[in-house]
Amino acid sequence: MRKKILVIILALLLIVPIFVGCSNSSTNNNTGNNTSATSGTNNSNNTGNTESKRQIAPDFSWQNADGKIVHLSDLKGKVVLIDFWATWCGPCRMTIPHVEAIYNKFKDKGVVVIGVNLDNQASRQKVEQFIKEKGITYLVISDPNGAVASQYGATSIPRFFFIDKHGRIAKVVVGYNPNMEKTFSEEIEALLKEN
Repeated sequence: MRKKILVIILALLLIVPIFVGCSNSSTNNNTGNNTSATSGTNNSNNTGNTESKRQIAPDFSWQNADGKIVHLSDLKGKVVLIDFWATWCGPCRMTIPHVEAIYNKFKDKGVVVIGVNLDNQASRQKVEQFIKEKGITYLVISDPNGAVASQYGATSIPRFFFIDKHGRIAKVVVGYNPNMEKTFSEEIEALLKEN
């Protein structure tokens, strides 16, 4: 009987992190691969069930391939999916193919996918190689000082934020779910239908 209980406890300890995610401590000194994000004003990240209760997403910026500074707030009118992730996070790695599929499904429909990478500066080349190996084609930016992750309260990853056309946080999802492609697509389609 004791062995059965011990086996169940061990199994739970192995399974729970997959669905809950990895801890993102402030010691990660976040940086990454393609571009660096800088934080803007700090707004609440609480969301409500209705549009009227949604909070404005904290603004941040990055430099695009042309050297132009782009702000999240510049994307109003589009639905945005933000994914906080790192290469050292197992559940994050499991979500990457699903996020890529979602990007490919919606990229021509007014949806922007942004991966905010939380690997440290020393891992920059590793992250760039990871992006190539995994075939990530959506925008990936780095968060050098953890400022963006902090604004969004991204203390565990993967953490996804669905931003509506008005720049408000419509939904937050934490962890890996094998059905995420379906559920995320439904959420994005609903946000696309909103005015």
